[in-house]
Amino acid sequence: MKLKKLCALALAAALAVSAFPLSALAAKNPKKNADEMDIPAILEDVDEKGTVNVYHWWTAGGEKDAIESVVDGFKEVYGKIKAKSNAIPGGAGGAMVMKVKVLQQAGKSPETFQAHPGQEIEPYLQSGMLLNLNQVWDYANLSERALPGLEQLCTASDGNKYIVPIGIHKSNVIFYNIHVFEELGIEIPDHEDITWDEFWSLCDQLAEKMPEGSYPIDLGDRKGWPASQVFEDIMLGTDPQIYEDFINGNYNVEDVTKVLSTYAKLMDYVAPDHSSRDWYEASGQVVAGTYAMQIMGAWMQPLMTSMGQEYGKDYGIFTFPGTEGWFGMCVDGFVVSNDSADVNAGVRWAYNVSTPEVQTSFSALKESISPYSDTPDDTYCELTLKFKNQLTDGGTKVYPSFTHGTALPWSASTSLQTQIQEFATSSDHDAEYFANKIVNVLKEASVKGDWNLVD
Repeated sequence: MKLKKLCALALAAALAVSAFPLSALAAKNPKKNADEMDIPAILEDVDEKGTVNVYHWWTAGGEKDAIESVVDGFKEVYGKIKAKSNAIPGGAGGAMVMKVKVLQQAGKSPETFQAHPGQEIEPYLQSGMLLNLNQVWDYANLSERALPGLEQLCTASDGNKYIVPIGIHKSNVIFYNIHVFEELGIEIPDHEDITWDEFWSLCDQLAEKMPEGSYPIDLGDRKGWPASQVFEDIMLGTDPQIYEDFINGNYNVEDVTKVLSTYAKLMDYVAPDHSSRDWYEASGQVVAGTYAMQIMGAWMQPLMTSMGQEYGKDYGIFTFPGTEGWFGMCVDGFVVSNDSADVNAGVRWAYNVSTPEVQTSFSALKESISPYSDTPDDTYCELTLKFKNQLTDGGTKVYPSFTHGTALPWSASTSLQTQIQEFATSSDHDAEYFANKIVNVLKEASVKGDWNLVD
C-alpha cells in the first residue's frame, strides 16, 4: 500500500478566510496551550468531574449505535464526566464546519468534534482553536499502533497532530440488491472488480427489465455530497492521473469534461427524483427493491445491517468500475477545541476513542476498519475484514477523498459539491459547461497540493 507516498502532503497555504474567519473569535473561555498542560496526568485522573460535548454527524442506522458505544466506553473510564452526544446531520463534514463556527462565535466551542484529517481541519487550525494532541499521540503510542501512512495523514501543515482517528471506510463501492438481480433473471458477475463494460451492461439489463417507477441506480443526494462522492469515483475510474492532477491543482476543462461525460451517461440510469432523498433513505429503497444499486462508501454497511440485510445473501458489492486495485480512503477522527468550557474532558475523549476496548466495540458496530493494527481481525464482519485486507495489502494503491475533506480545502469541496449536484439535477447534463464551473471553483480556492498517487 503506497500510503507513505500518498501522505507526503503539502497542504494548501491559501485558505479561504471566509470559511472560518480569524476575526470570528468570541471565546469566553481562555485558550489552553497543550505545551503547558500535563496531558498524561489529565488522562490518568479518572475522578475529575466535568462535561464533554461531543459533536458528530452519525445519524443513520447502525452509526448511532456505534457512537453510543464510544460514549459508553468513555463513561466506563471517566464516569464522573457527563458525555453528551450531539448529532449534526449532513455527513462529509460540511455541516459540522458551519456548526462549529457558530458555536465558537457564541463562545461555546464544543469540547470535541468529528473531523477528517487533511485539508478539512486547516480552517480550524488557522483560526487558532485546535488543541495540539501530540502528547495524546505519545501517551497512547499511536505512531506505532496506527496503520502505515496514517501518522503522515494526521500531521497538519505546521507539523503537529490535532486529530485522533477513530475509523476508516472504503469509498469506491457499489452496493446492490441480490434479490432484484435474481428476480429479473440478470446474472451477477462472479467477481467484484467489474469493468466499465460490465457495469453498463448491468445497467442496460436492469433498465430494460425493472418495472415502471423502479431504476437501476439512486444517488440520495439531497445533502449534495453523495453526488460529489460519485464524481470522485468516476474521476478515479476514468484515469487516476486526472484525479492526482485535480487535487494538486493541475486541472483542465478537457479532463473534467471527460469525467462529467461519463457521469452524464450514468444519470440515464438514475431515479429522476434522486435529490429528494438523503443517502440513507435511498439505501432503504435499495433494500425494498425500488432501486437495484447505490454508489456509496462502506459506511452504508451498518445501515444495511440495521435493516436486517446480510452480506452475500441480501446484498453484494462491486468495486466501482475502473478502480480495481485502488482504495478510496475516508478517515474519521476527533479534534479538541482549546477554548471550550472543559478542555481536559475533550482531551480525555480524544484519547479514549483510540483505546483497544473502544476500538473493538466501535469497529464492530460501525463496520469500519480500525486505524490501529492492534485491533484483532475477529472484531470485523466478513465484508469489513475483506476491506481491511485490501487496505493493508502491499499491492493496493490508496487515494484520499476530496468529498470527505482530506484532499481539497473546505472552501473548494463545498462549492464543488454544489456544482456537481446542480449538474446531476440539470435536465441536459452539459458536461463542458459544468466542467468550466468546476475548474473555476478550484481556481478561486487556489488549490495547490503535492499528492503522489500514480507513481
